[in-house]
Amino acid sequence: MSLFFGQNYKNNLKKIAEKIIKNVLLLVKNNKLNNDLESKLDEDIVSFAEQREIFLENDLKCNALTEKLTLSIVKSHCESFLAFQNDIMPFVEAFLNASIYSVWRSKRNRFVFGIQNEFNIDKLSKHKFFKEQSALLLVEQSFVDLSIFYLKTNRFQGLQNKNWITFDSLDVFNASSGRFVYENDLFPDKIKNLKGREIILTGFDYLPYSSVRYVNDKNNSYDLAFGSNSSGGALIDGTETRVILTFCELYNCTVLIDSTEADDWGEVYPNISGEGSLGMIPRYVNVFGKDWNNPTNTGTKKNCRRLASWLLPLEPFQYSLWLAVIVYLILEVLTLIIMYKFENFLLSRLRSWYQNFEFGYTTTLKLFVSQAGGEYVRCLTLRVLLFTCFLNDLIITSIYGGGLASILTIPSYEEAADTVERLHTHNLKWTANSLAWVYAIRNAEDELTMAIMKNFHLYNDEQIAEISKTRSDMGFTLERLPFGHYAIGDYLSSKSIENLKIMKEDLYFQYTVAFTKRLWPMLDRFDQLIYNWHSAGLDTYWELRIVANTMDLKKQKQVEATIYSNMDDMGPIKLGMSNFAGILLIWILGIATAMVKSEDLENIPTSNPFNSYGIM
Repeated sequence: MSLFFGQNYKNNLKKIAEKIIKNVLLLVKNNKLNNDLESKLDEDIVSFAEQREIFLENDLKCNALTEKLTLSIVKSHCESFLAFQNDIMPFVEAFLNASIYSVWRSKRNRFVFGIQNEFNIDKLSKHKFFKEQSALLLVEQSFVDLSIFYLKTNRFQGLQNKNWITFDSLDVFNASSGRFVYENDLFPDKIKNLKGREIILTGFDYLPYSSVRYVNDKNNSYDLAFGSNSSGGALIDGTETRVILTFCELYNCTVLIDSTEADDWGEVYPNISGEGSLGMIPRYVNVFGKDWNNPTNTGTKKNCRRLASWLLPLEPFQYSLWLAVIVYLILEVLTLIIMYKFENFLLSRLRSWYQNFEFGYTTTLKLFVSQAGGEYVRCLTLRVLLFTCFLNDLIITSIYGGGLASILTIPSYEEAADTVERLHTHNLKWTANSLAWVYAIRNAEDELTMAIMKNFHLYNDEQIAEISKTRSDMGFTLERLPFGHYAIGDYLSSKSIENLKIMKEDLYFQYTVAFTKRLWPMLDRFDQLIYNWHSAGLDTYWELRIVANTMDLKKQKQVEATIYSNMDDMGPIKLGMSNFAGILLIWILGIATAMVKSEDLENIPTSNPFNSYGIM
């Protein structure tokens, strides 16, 4: 407990504090500070330098008291605080800032404020702090008998007045006897029955997490953006909104929505300013928001593009097998060169190494395409070698021909960009309708994510709808829900989904997060509800039910089907010239090569009826 008070009535307040909390951490004001809580101590117990640097860097409002409270919360984990008379308002203002600036915060804060009879209580009644906190005790000294203290608390339950708060009597403390008159609980549980107290939810329509429909009848909420207009009645639902509705059913509160600035998820900045849905939370008294983006962010891209048909002759063999064939042909050439050289040596024929190479090279190519060699050989060893090479080449070409025949009518497609690594390899551009889709990864430091982020583009719904119909080089974001469904934007129609394929890997994973203002006194109960909600499997039930009631099931089935197939069964396809383009290309290259070779042969002298190789 942290204690802030003046010198008068210190002993009596300490008695009350000891009755309330057994373990008390006192941060007592130094007598030499002339009753100025914002003054600095001659020597700091802990270093404020690092904290001050953070304040300056983020342009945060602070003073000496804010620094002390921030460090008290961060370092000592203070949860209970006591302030007196004129120190109350400075403490409240500083504590509101400190609770925001501190990294650590408690869900069980308690506050005790001591005042004298002449204190203007209206200052407290009109301050938002006293409207927000449930564990608050006001100790008021009697003007008649200075040993009598009236113990009061703020009226937390019920519909809240916008202008002031009422304080209700709890008990009376007699300092002379050290006894409480009624022995009532000084910190009663005000959360178990909120008696209709409002909880304001940012009104953001985003299926299936949140659904907002404006209806006059059978509504369960009201949009504050409409003011007193009767058309603000709304029927709200959704997988996450249902948690809040259940919370209010348990604790008797009223759910209202405010769509004033909730046109996007928004963001909160380090200087405590913000925009959109999340930006409303720090500026309002009791606004409750959720970041519905994203349990899992995955992506869809256009179906794999069909590969050019000129690559078809390479498809029967894998790259490793092609490499093995090339190595075999090289060995065959070398073997024929050596054996032909050996035959020439035995027959005492003069042949240069170039002529030996020409024999080995041309013979290998001819055998590979099942053609006879152009040289008469006499050596039995070379003849056996040629026969063996011919059989090997015949087996290879037969396997190749069978493989080519089996894929001749089957279209070939490029490798799908269905993983994060392939998304980067294909350099695929992708888009979304809000920066909230990339908040979680925009500051990532790994090279893969940084490279993917460079291909991100922001468009509105109308532009994305048009792009999904016309462009094949663009990916689109969607969310995979925890139990197998998908949150699909309206900009992706059923027709456009037919040409898309969902990724096998998620681009990134992120839990759904609820955001509340700091010091929200109902947070502990809400956390317990979420734990019980998941333990009981209610999240599974409500996802199934709300998706079935509010979303297009045809889209769900379409997206799910893309996981298992690249394309639908289109039946028999007529063969066209595109199916033979690769083979025709090889044929044209062969004809061109033969024509060039034919011109070379015509230039050879024909006076000798025998050529240089001794062939008739």
